[in-house]
Amino acid sequence: MIYDVIVIGTGAGGSTAARELSKEGLNVLILEKGQSYKAGTATRHITTTSIDLKPDEVDVNKVSRNKKIKIDPDYDFFNYPSELLHVEGIGGTTTVSLANACYSCSACYHNSAISQLKSHDLNLFEELIEASGDLKVSPLPREFVGPATIKIAKAAEKLGYIVEPMPKFIDFNKCNNCGLCIDGCPLGAKWDANHFVEQATESGATLIDDFEVIRVLHHQGTVTGVEGRTPDGQIKKFKAKKVVLSAGSLNTPHILRNSGITHGVGEGLFVDLFITVGGYLKDAGLNKEIPMGIKSEFGPYFLSPHYSNQLVTLLKEKGFPAREQDVLGIMTKIADDANGRLLEDGTIEKQLTSNDVELLKEGYLKSAQILVEAGVDEESIVSTPIRGAHPGGTAAIGRVVNKSLETRIEGLFVADASVIERAPGRPPILTITAIAKNVAKTIIQQMKN
Repeated sequence: MIYDVIVIGTGAGGSTAARELSKEGLNVLILEKGQSYKAGTATRHITTTSIDLKPDEVDVNKVSRNKKIKIDPDYDFFNYPSELLHVEGIGGTTTVSLANACYSCSACYHNSAISQLKSHDLNLFEELIEASGDLKVSPLPREFVGPATIKIAKAAEKLGYIVEPMPKFIDFNKCNNCGLCIDGCPLGAKWDANHFVEQATESGATLIDDFEVIRVLHHQGTVTGVEGRTPDGQIKKFKAKKVVLSAGSLNTPHILRNSGITHGVGEGLFVDLFITVGGYLKDAGLNKEIPMGIKSEFGPYFLSPHYSNQLVTLLKEKGFPAREQDVLGIMTKIADDANGRLLEDGTIEKQLTSNDVELLKEGYLKSAQILVEAGVDEESIVSTPIRGAHPGGTAAIGRVVNKSLETRIEGLFVADASVIERAPGRPPILTITAIAKNVAKTIIQQMKN
């Protein structure tokens, strides 16, 4: 059998592409490296990749002629090992997302993902509107904003910061306000890519999970199919007229390299670095509220209420009798410099730049200031390690793919965060969904022609 399209991956990009293509009657095969798991168990499937950010020194050669600067030791988050969080399985990292539907628009940050793509003549306005409807995006309703979030909002406003609701892809008619979005919503209130995979299969797509794609097959510069490995090590090939590669920014480069595309692949990695600053406030209750319900924008970074269980441990180590409900926290997420590399063995090389350091410090100080204003004991302020959760840039537009998001192999498209050139510093799921919609439209038009 020759499929019309093979879609590799079932995250935001792959699920969207498969849904759009199968709805048009195309014969679609979906291949997923991971497996399916029960809703409400998503956090058990989070895996971490170590990132050596070299926290003792920061290369600032662009501004200080190759001199080195020492990081301020008072910022304790620089003292811990850093890691990148990701999930492999049907739905990808959407299953553990906090349902943030940032439009990544230039009003928040001039170097937004949408602005970057538009500079390459790729306008996603129409697809963003469509995706917003499909994901039921809306601001967090007032009745779902908890008292701890309100406390943070009032403190921030008192300090002169602008606070606004965070757009969410949650069906609030189903939501019970449990605050456990990261676990994968058992009620189906939070959208995740499983919804689109299900709709794709209902429209006739075939899904094979637990199948690792090794490379894309091609002949004389045109796609012919894919080759991969079953769990028992058997090599299998599937034929197709088109392939959409949506394996994520850590897996897509490996498949491209194995397929003979190497120039610029794995370069320019960003991970949207973040920390969560927290403190002790008895019975704050943030852990039981919908996370990140509001935000304050500061260009290349933003702040948002966020509970992390790491804060409990850190507070206890500092001598505070903290329980989960006694933590008030704020996330700082930055647009880190896209200077990382994904090596062929899967190792990540990435250096903290002076710009990254300054953004993290600014966010830390603002967060601490807001928390103290909200009633947190100033002596209790702690921070999680630096982490990353939104890798991208490893198959960037203008370097690996063209404005149609097609590689030099005709019929091979990429539809995930790896095509975004620089860190947007914002949750990318809505943007990735729009990217995949655009790719699907291109393929549908090509197939009609």
